[in-house]
Amino acid sequence: MRITTQRLALSTLSAQEWAEVADCDVPNAAPDYPTEGDLVVARLIAAGDWPTDQWGPLQVRRLADGMAIGGVGCKGAPDDRGRVEIGYGLAESARGQGYATEAVLGLLDWLAEQGVSEVVAECDPGNAPSIAVLRRCGFESPGAEGLWSRRASPAGS
Repeated sequence: MRITTQRLALSTLSAQEWAEVADCDVPNAAPDYPTEGDLVVARLIAAGDWPTDQWGPLQVRRLADGMAIGGVGCKGAPDDRGRVEIGYGLAESARGQGYATEAVLGLLDWLAEQGVSEVVAECDPGNAPSIAVLRRCGFESPGAEGLWSRRASPAGS
């Protein structure tokens, strides 16, 4: 699967490609990619504990140069209420350029097309840049479960 935004390609990876991520042997990647989060995901995939289908992680690459800069994706298929949890992270060298917001908005548009009703995300209360991404993407402050949430209507609406 591939989601394309104005500047990014969000793509599923094969088991072999995730093995390359786990080995820090990713062709055409930012010097600080994979991030610790990407390594955790790659190890979970290798252990069979994380989906690699459309409801799993996506690698984020810049369209301009094809460079891998991070990841975004779901933490599994939607639950019986149509709710899905997402996560995202970028190499430090790619931060502060709007890529995280663009990747999340691209994922949100795709999720709305799939009929997802609600999207939630967990965020460390001290991570101001990530909180700013969530707010720019229309998420509301954490509720009783401590999760940021938003309806999955197309991001442009």
